[in-house]
Amino acid sequence: MNLLLDTNVYIDFLGRKEPFYPAAMRIAAAGYFGDCRLWVAAQSINDAFYVLSRYVDATRVQQTIGKSFQIIAPVSLSLADYEHAVRLSWPDMEDCLVAIAAEKVRADYLITRDVKGFDRSMVPVIAPDQWLALMRGRGIEYDEVPLRETS
Repeated sequence: MNLLLDTNVYIDFLGRKEPFYPAAMRIAAAGYFGDCRLWVAAQSINDAFYVLSRYVDATRVQQTIGKSFQIIAPVSLSLADYEHAVRLSWPDMEDCLVAIAAEKVRADYLITRDVKGFDRSMVPVIAPDQWLALMRGRGIEYDEVPLRETS
């Protein structure tokens, strides 16, 4: 299963943002255990750095982002993707680009806390807790996993 994480879920995970961190962490655990492949739009990495570095030392944020690559892969967008987003004229271009990234990786779900912001998405959109409930319905529960240091 391919899952693309919206910027807000990526920030929740990296920044341990309460009350959203437990759900984001459990989704990361699903990726860690190989039950799904996790993706994030490349510009979400920049956005996460910008947001988190306002509260935490920039070096520490960069290290955390580097560790996240163990389980969350970035999706690069091309000029054609940006041109496509402009033509689609979504009210929020960032959301449109995240949805395009989800299409590029053939995501089964785009996971976000802003489900309404993705009403035009071609990929099914689901909130973190909803995806976890879906997995619980399949008899799968997730818990926290540690990330190892990277060089």
